[in-house]
Amino acid sequence: MTAGLPLKSMLSVLGFAALAMTAGSAFSQSTQYRRGYDQGYRDGVEATRPAAQNAPMTGRITIVDASYGNRSGRCDAREAVQAIAMGRRHVDVKADNGLCGDPAPNQPSKRLSVTYQCGDGTERRAGGAEGSLLPINCR
Repeated sequence: MTAGLPLKSMLSVLGFAALAMTAGSAFSQSTQYRRGYDQGYRDGVEATRPAAQNAPMTGRITIVDASYGNRSGRCDAREAVQAIAMGRRHVDVKADNGLCGDPAPNQPSKRLSVTYQCGDGTERRAGGAEGSLLPINCR
C-alpha cells in the first residue's frame, strides 16, 4: 500500500483515465468519417420507414447535368455526382478535382454546377465553389 491513496482508489483513478482517453479518441474522428456515418444513418432510417411514410417525399435524386471548372475549362461531372448520389434523397458532394480531374490546371475559382431532379419533379439547381460541400436534397 502507498501512503497517499488506497489501492482501490488508485485503480478507480486509472480506470477513469483510461476511459477518458478512449472517449477522447472517439471525438477525434475525421469530418469525412462523420459525414459518411451520418449519411449511412439517414439511409438506414429511410430504408426502415413504412412505404406510406416514404410516399409524400418528392423522390430520389437523379442527376440531369453536372459540370466542374471555370471559364478556362470545364469537365463533365455528371457520372461522378450520380455515383455519389446513388438514388438517395439527400447527399453532400464535395466540389473538387476528384469528380472529373482538373479541367483548368493552376486556375482559381472553379465551381461545381449541378442540375438534378427529385423523382418526376421539376429540375433543381445547386452550385458551389471548389472545396465546398454541395448539398443536394430531395426531402
